[in-house]
Amino acid sequence: MAGDVLFIINGLGMGNSTRCHAIIEHLMEQGCRVHVLTSGNGLTYFSGVKDLASLTPMESFFYSGTKGGVSGWRTLASLHSLFGRAIAKRRALEEFLQRTPVDVAVTDSEYMTSPLRRRGIPVVGLNNADVVVSEYLKCRLPPSRIRSQFWFVEYTDYLFHRMFCDLVISPAAAAIPPRHPRIRRVGLIVRRAVLAALPPKPPPFVAPGAIRKMVFLLSGSVFASSISFGKGDFPFHIDVIGRDGESVGNVTYRGRLMDNISYLREADAIVINGGFSAVSEALALGKPTFVIPVPGHAEQYINARVLAEMGYGYAVTEEEVIGRLRRVCEVNRWEGLNVRVPVFSIDGAREAADVIQEVLAKRRAQ
Repeated sequence: MAGDVLFIINGLGMGNSTRCHAIIEHLMEQGCRVHVLTSGNGLTYFSGVKDLASLTPMESFFYSGTKGGVSGWRTLASLHSLFGRAIAKRRALEEFLQRTPVDVAVTDSEYMTSPLRRRGIPVVGLNNADVVVSEYLKCRLPPSRIRSQFWFVEYTDYLFHRMFCDLVISPAAAAIPPRHPRIRRVGLIVRRAVLAALPPKPPPFVAPGAIRKMVFLLSGSVFASSISFGKGDFPFHIDVIGRDGESVGNVTYRGRLMDNISYLREADAIVINGGFSAVSEALALGKPTFVIPVPGHAEQYINARVLAEMGYGYAVTEEEVIGRLRRVCEVNRWEGLNVRVPVFSIDGAREAADVIQEVLAKRRAQ
C-alpha cells in the first residue's frame, strides 16, 4: 500500500541508518514515499540514497561517558543539555510536519512522539530494548560497570517504547517471546548487499591458520574502539574500517566507508564493536567474529554475549583482542567456541516493512 512514511533516525552511529535503509528499500518498492529526519552520520549516509522523498537535518542526542566508555550516571547528569537538544529536535519535527503530511512515523533511537501523537499519526518504534531487558535479567551477575547504563538508559528505553509507541518492531537473533503485546518480533535486519553475499548455507569456519584477510569494522560513533596494531606483523592482511590511522605492515586503514560489503565478503574473520546492526550482519555472514562492546554499554555487552552464546565468536575487550587473535592463530583452533546455533530469520527488513504496511492499511481504513 502506498503512503508517506517518515523515518526519524538517530545519527550518532551508522547502524541505525543501515538497518532503516534496509526497510526503506522494501517500502519504496511497494510504492511508499519515504522521508528521513536525521543527524550526523545519518545525514552523510542518506545523502547517497536515491529516491527519498526528502532528507531533513536535526540535532543529535548523545551518550555521556569517560575514557572511551558509556556511563548511565554521566548521561543522567547531562539531562539539562539533552533537554535543550530535545526542544530543538521537537521544533525540527514540528516544522517538518507543518509542511509535509505523513501517514506513519518510524522512530529509531529517537524520542519525539508528542508532535506526531497530537496529529493522530501512528508511531512505530524500531527498537529491541525488550530483548536487552530479557537477556540482562537472565544474567546472574551482570558486570557492575553496565548496571547504571542499563537501568537509566536501556530499561527506560524499553518502558518508553512500550508506553509511547503504537507498535514496536523488535529484531532478534532468536525467537525470544516479546515482553508486551505492542511488540512485534522480527528477524535480523541486514543490508540487501549483505544478503546477496551469503552462500546457500553457512560454510564451516576457516581455520585460524588459514586466514588470509580480516576486517576490523569499528563503530562510526565517538565510542569506537581504539586498537594498537603494533608493527602490523600479522600473517594475514587487516583492513580497518571506521577509523583513520597510519597504515603499517599488514594493516591498512580505510577510514569511514559507506560501502564496506566487498571487504566483509572477502574477510575470513571479523572484529566489530557491539552495535546491534554490526552484530546482526556478523551473525548473518556466519564468519568467526570478535565483538568489542563499548565499555559500560549494557546493550553492546548483551549483543556480544548473545553472539558468543550462539557459537559465532568471542566477546573481548579492545585491550585483549589482538592477544586473543594471535592465540587462536598460534594453536590454529577456535578455542572455547560453543556449537553454532542458526539464527531464526535474517529477513527482518522485509518483515518490518510488512508490519509498517499493516499500520498504513489500518490508518487508511479509519
